[in-house]
Amino acid sequence: MKCTVTYLRSIVLWLVCMTPLWAFSQNITVTGTVQDEAGDPLIGATVQQKGSGNGIATDVDGHFKLSLPKNATLVVSYVGYTTQTVAVDGRTNLTIVLKEDSEVLDEVVVVGYGQMKRSDLTGSVTSVGEDAVKKSIATSVDQVLQGRAAGVQIQANSGTPGASTSIRIRGINSLNATNQPIFVIDGVVIDSTTDDETSNPLSSINPSDIVSMDILKDASATAIYGSRASNGVIMITTKRGKAGEATVTYDMYLGWQEMPKKYDLLNLREYAEHHNYRAEYISSVDQSAAFIRPDLLGKGTDWQDELFRKAFMMNHSISVSGGNDRTTYALSGGYLDQEGIAHGSSFQRFSLRSNLDTQIKSWLRGGVNFSFTDSKQVVGTDNNTIISALIQQPTVAVTSPDGSFDGPDDVWMPDNPVGLASIITNKNKKTNFRFNGYLEATLYKGLTLKTEISGDYNLNKYYYYMPDYTFGIKTQDIRTSRWTKTDTKYWSWRNILNYNNTFAGKHSINLMVGQEVSKSYWETQVGTATGFLNNTTPDLSAGDISASTTTGSRNINTLASFFGRAFYSFDDRYLLTATIRRDGSSKFADGEKWGWFPAVALAWRASQESFLRDVQWLYNAKLRLGWGKTGNQNVTDYAYMALLANKTTPWGVGVLTGNTANPKLTWESTSSYNLGVDFGVLQNRIELVADLYYKKTDNLLLQLPLPGFLGSAGHGAASNPWGNVGSIENKGIELTLNTTNITNRDFTWTSNVVFSLNRNKVKSLDTANSSIEKTYQPSSTNYIVTKTVVGQPIGQFWGYKVIGRFDKPEDFYYHDAAGNLQQVAIPEGNTIAQSSTWIGDYIFEDRNGDGKINAEDCTFIGNPEPKFTWGFGNTFNYKGFDLNVMFSGAYGNKALNLTRMRIEDPRQNSNILRSSLNFARVAVIDPSLPDNDYRNLQVVNPGSTTLPALQRTDANANFTRISDLLIEDASYIRLQNISFGYTLPRQLVNKLYLDNVRVYFSAQNVYTWTKYKGLDPEVGAMYGDALMTGVDYGRYPSPRIYTFGLNVSF
Repeated sequence: MKCTVTYLRSIVLWLVCMTPLWAFSQNITVTGTVQDEAGDPLIGATVQQKGSGNGIATDVDGHFKLSLPKNATLVVSYVGYTTQTVAVDGRTNLTIVLKEDSEVLDEVVVVGYGQMKRSDLTGSVTSVGEDAVKKSIATSVDQVLQGRAAGVQIQANSGTPGASTSIRIRGINSLNATNQPIFVIDGVVIDSTTDDETSNPLSSINPSDIVSMDILKDASATAIYGSRASNGVIMITTKRGKAGEATVTYDMYLGWQEMPKKYDLLNLREYAEHHNYRAEYISSVDQSAAFIRPDLLGKGTDWQDELFRKAFMMNHSISVSGGNDRTTYALSGGYLDQEGIAHGSSFQRFSLRSNLDTQIKSWLRGGVNFSFTDSKQVVGTDNNTIISALIQQPTVAVTSPDGSFDGPDDVWMPDNPVGLASIITNKNKKTNFRFNGYLEATLYKGLTLKTEISGDYNLNKYYYYMPDYTFGIKTQDIRTSRWTKTDTKYWSWRNILNYNNTFAGKHSINLMVGQEVSKSYWETQVGTATGFLNNTTPDLSAGDISASTTTGSRNINTLASFFGRAFYSFDDRYLLTATIRRDGSSKFADGEKWGWFPAVALAWRASQESFLRDVQWLYNAKLRLGWGKTGNQNVTDYAYMALLANKTTPWGVGVLTGNTANPKLTWESTSSYNLGVDFGVLQNRIELVADLYYKKTDNLLLQLPLPGFLGSAGHGAASNPWGNVGSIENKGIELTLNTTNITNRDFTWTSNVVFSLNRNKVKSLDTANSSIEKTYQPSSTNYIVTKTVVGQPIGQFWGYKVIGRFDKPEDFYYHDAAGNLQQVAIPEGNTIAQSSTWIGDYIFEDRNGDGKINAEDCTFIGNPEPKFTWGFGNTFNYKGFDLNVMFSGAYGNKALNLTRMRIEDPRQNSNILRSSLNFARVAVIDPSLPDNDYRNLQVVNPGSTTLPALQRTDANANFTRISDLLIEDASYIRLQNISFGYTLPRQLVNKLYLDNVRVYFSAQNVYTWTKYKGLDPEVGAMYGDALMTGVDYGRYPSPRIYTFGLNVSF
């Protein structure tokens, strides 16, 4: 037995030792050449043994040399060519010819009511794919587009979870109506308009369901949507099933969020020292016994740290898809839970989606898809809460010893912001149901008829409850509850006849005609009650019925449309697309209801010409030229007709005219011209897309200002009429550069650069001197913050210009052109006095030269529109590792930092910026002379600060004017996203009966380089109003987000 074991061990040892020699003896040396169809060598093509790491890249002559088993299989790949599998079969010399991969040019792009090959596009269309969605870890679809699409400017209006964004495609196109594009999701039109920076209609869409987004930018591409397309169209395609075995995909990530930046405010010790200085030197406050020894005090309460926090977020998505040759299906579900970085804010979303496509008959195909979303948003922290946290004194504790919320001992200080965020109920519950169903019949070869019905239903409920409370000496005695219910319903039915054919191998045509009817229904109900016995039951029925109020309204509008599109291609070289749409809207009177919206575009694929086909380095060259007209019907319902309104009088409720009608009201229309070039070289390793555009919007829909004596003001006033009164223009340049920098067997590096430049101007209004003014009230005063006039860019900041400071007595006077001594202009009604205008006060520019400073001296002080925006992304892949780095930025845009108006004034009892301690210091020139005569005073630190002096009063309005000192450069460079992932080897995951496993880490809003002093230079638009862009007053900052995720499919 022992001999037998020894003998077996010897055999095994011999086999182990001889196996490598045996394997080596079966290998052969294989040489070869990889070339294209023209016989030219392909440099850097990857030649790899299938199922192993044995491979090489071809040299400058396209040659390769490998040691391979006789029965090996080679996988040969090259950018821009179809990957080919070649069996060695014992051969030692191979010539491998790769065919050009037309996938890039044949990529299907979703356009209005159909699809087109990218090579056939004649308009300006940008596509963002599924990969961008995965890398951005976005909670809303609009966030995915930021920095990834030329001509599309995305700005977050707020950083609160579920908040809205300002989306501008090629600038601002309307002064009154929305500037948001429409989103078309699987054929269902979604209006992204919002008048609230915290509410986002797009937040109901789960980004994980998206497979592609196609942005239609110029009118030749968007005109097919007519009256709804003046701001551009974003087509979203969700994932659908494919024939084959069912595939299950699970994706999840966990993460945390944090404040990227804080204001540098005073701590308790510094606050006490400053209080003592004010008490001793300017007697503006009394001495405080609590501040006798500031050096013994601690740091006090940091209200930013107390209000903001590290916040948790998680997301789970699961999908199942599959089918057979006749029927395919897809199901998905998702759950998002995102806490806000400020107390009292969060967002939760539960979503379901399903679609089914089936071949009912050989000539009939049908399908249906639906989505359901239920979301809850809590908005306990808003702009005013954040301002309260910034100005709250560091002497105030968050909670009292008994655990209740504390408060200030100064009645002029704000209430405890953490307490308010904790006890106030302010939440939104939204339910969305979206569906689309179709039947498509093939009537004849190339001829199809499709009927489709779509719907979008939204049930929105808003709950607000303010309990009674006592925070220090601040009390709230009234308990108030307000419930708002807003329901919207939209449905459309369309019928589309499509014909597609190719004649004689060179003539390709696609003809489409269609009809559509849609209806929108909107209803809101608001109930308010007070007088609750306690805080436990905030239902309206629990309040004092006699003190409750209710109101409500509803609107219905319809749109009937006829449209058509014709596409012709000759020899794949000369392309023509023409579209036309006729819309009829219930928002206009008879005779004005219908509008025509035509478009035409031409393209020349020069690379397909015979004299260029042999140019090997040229992959694609196309010249595009387009013109089109789109419309906008966004005006108050029934503005064309007279309406009656109830008016309360001492004798009861009566009826008066509620508005001034305008039966001639008609469409706002935008005409657009576009010149574009698509250029690709080196098998499209370098691709450039450039567009030059000009847009002009005419018949601007605006509410006309009328003098009060015409009945527009006072008791019983009627609302002003709407009219078509002006025009604006936008013009710009867009560039997109895609490059494949390195590609070989193990490593690839690709880059993407987008650049957008837009200029706008108001061409006309109802009169040459007309203006549109937007106001805001950050404190007790309502200020004009932006103004729009003829000949100027839209929505510029409006205010005073500071041209200096009264640093010395001589600054109060100057010599005019005649040599006469004149007093420098000071605010109207002021004199040179300590309680009026004094040494250390600002000097404002006297624009009209009348010797006094008043509202007539206001002027344009800044433009929120950036001179250009850009994005720069890089993707690296090495074996199973992937790294994506995304930068974005804007240059030349200004922001109005109204927050500084509240935290920069060193006279205030509230907390202030630490930099505000560096105010101008005033001292006597000659100590032997009076210290209350301005002629004996001067600023002793004029070169070290731009702040005014600390005065007893602000009679000069140094800190209470909108001036150019509040205008800041909001240009920025942002490291927007970093994602790093690893895909486990297939051989390993297959053993676990899985198809794919990827783990990843992502960071968003990583770092921002900017000169802006606020929390975030990406300010967005207040209330979603394009004319309030760049106004920053306590804006909720966008968080920095870190996530770890796992993606599994089987």
